[in-house]
Amino acid sequence: MGGRRCAHTPSLPLFEEGLPCEGAPLLPVREATPAGNRRFLMLHGPGLAAERPAVWTLRFSPLVGIWRDEGLLIETSGLPEPEPDLLRRILAAFAATGHPARGLLGAAPAALAALLRAGTRPHVLDPGQEAAALPRLPVTALALPEEMVRALHRLGLRDVAALEAQPRGPLARRFGRVIAMELAALRGTIAPFTPIRPPPRHFIAREFLSPLVTAPGLERAIGMLVEELCAGLVHSGEGARVLRLTAFRGDGSWQELGQGLGQASREPAHLQGLLNRRIEELRPELGFEKLLLAAEVTENLSARQSALPGEAATPDTLAGLLDRLGQRVRICRLEPRASHWPERAVRRVSAFAPVTESTAQARPRPLRLLRQPLPLEAVALLPDEPPSLLIYRRHSERVVSAEGPERIEPEWWRPPEHRPPRDYYRVQLASGARWWVCRRGEAGPDARWFLHGYLA
Repeated sequence: MGGRRCAHTPSLPLFEEGLPCEGAPLLPVREATPAGNRRFLMLHGPGLAAERPAVWTLRFSPLVGIWRDEGLLIETSGLPEPEPDLLRRILAAFAATGHPARGLLGAAPAALAALLRAGTRPHVLDPGQEAAALPRLPVTALALPEEMVRALHRLGLRDVAALEAQPRGPLARRFGRVIAMELAALRGTIAPFTPIRPPPRHFIAREFLSPLVTAPGLERAIGMLVEELCAGLVHSGEGARVLRLTAFRGDGSWQELGQGLGQASREPAHLQGLLNRRIEELRPELGFEKLLLAAEVTENLSARQSALPGEAATPDTLAGLLDRLGQRVRICRLEPRASHWPERAVRRVSAFAPVTESTAQARPRPLRLLRQPLPLEAVALLPDEPPSLLIYRRHSERVVSAEGPERIEPEWWRPPEHRPPRDYYRVQLASGARWWVCRRGEAGPDARWFLHGYLA
């Protein structure tokens, strides 16, 4: 099983492509399930205890984890499909991908894993069946070290019933806490479960009667998902900041598109437009059987008055434009920073970051500085006066006017720096060019001159 980033095949006519499958309703926002009513499906099989099979299994449930490096644990609480049908469908899907698996569906993950180790055939266990099957389990089916199992056999303790009949104190003194913790886990008291991915608060999924192959079919399917997702976001008063579209194929592979937004949004047209522009990155091949759209990061978003006809564009309009541009180029803006040194005076920040006003006195400076200042040679009538002639790469430029100097000293609020002071001049050359040049160090034979930028 594998996932890769991927581009759609040429558009082909397909009968009713994008039609949702009957019996596979949308998965709504999951409600919290009481701890005593949680249900799990444990899967054992070669190669299942890995990230790729776990991610592909997200097509069945948003809560999937790797259990003790021996299999997959899927939480099925709240899923609309009947448990026997769900078990058969998942086992058949794994068999079709060339990864046959055995599975048990019940309430205690540790008990399900122990029953699978003991060779129990796949089926659904109700709480009564699960509790009745545990006492007959051999200790070899428990997650205990081999040395401990051999020691228990020497003591005549060969099944769970014999272990549970022993006082916990003597067992703990001889074997430590391992046996007590395993027995508690069998009864569902302890069930550590870490999902392979944190479950999103809002997600929508659809399965399709015919696999999605063409770009128009994908666009229609994504439109349905976006509409339902935005309805849930409106109901909860939130907006999406990060979207993830996961497309599952029947061969055990999947492909994903991640889309960030500079500003929280729940506008269906805007979200669908962003995802539609990324469709060419998907490669359906034999087709996608299921799509899952999740709002992985959300923010509270209160309702706002939209602009009336003829009014200026709202901030949302600018945010939408920046989101679209951000899909093609990196977008940022410059923000002033408290520093006298030109190379520290501004920094790059997100285009969506709040605007901060600079308190520094505005000085005529270049809009952009040279990444690497260019060394110059300068001739001045007196050491402290502006240059009258500048030489760059053996080419002389006569200075017709100069303004300055602007003295910049090391900043006292920073750690001591070995930086000599600089004197900046705004000079106009006989050729008409205007340069921003600086003298590094005190005036004298050791001073060095540099071109730091071009003035407009």
